[in-house]
Amino acid sequence: MTRHTPQQRLPASRRNNRLTAYVCATLVALLSCAPAFSYAEESQSTEYRVKAAFMYNFSRFVQWPPAANGQAGDFTLCILGHDPFGETLNSLAGKLVHDQVLEIRRIDNPALIDSCQLVFIGRDNSSNLGNILSRLGERPVLTISDLDDFTDKGGIIQFRLVDNKVRFDINIDAARRAGLNISSKLLSLASSVRMSRQDQ
Repeated sequence: MTRHTPQQRLPASRRNNRLTAYVCATLVALLSCAPAFSYAEESQSTEYRVKAAFMYNFSRFVQWPPAANGQAGDFTLCILGHDPFGETLNSLAGKLVHDQVLEIRRIDNPALIDSCQLVFIGRDNSSNLGNILSRLGERPVLTISDLDDFTDKGGIIQFRLVDNKVRFDINIDAARRAGLNISSKLLSLASSVRMSRQDQ
């Protein structure tokens, strides 16, 4: 009789390394994605499916301070203003982010973003962006948008379309002010990283 020895469980560090490698590979794959349809409405739908996947994976490369944990163990991803994602984000609800359950919340009042760990700021907030970012101040909230000059104005991650592919820029100074630690792996995938002169 052949005896099978039980498989040894990988140490936590090796499991985490494998997970990080998998997530990194996912981001690299997303960087190669482009809207595959010729009609504008379908192309935009594909664009925001890619952006939704990016946002979920961003959250796994960012460390929040312990005090920023959501209530009841939830990780709250908020959409402020117009929601271009539709049902795509709903499919992510319930997944785990840093051992917390991902909750999707759509809000219209900037006063409610204090309870979010990650917020996507819709294009209809363009004229009020300065006030929104000022309100957040140094709160540990990862701000993401596809508004023009978002990172220049103090946002943390900005989506851009380059040759019909989704790319992103990172403002590392804004992340640090918010108390967020962005993985070097994510920084290496950004099209550009805004940082203070002493870090360059």
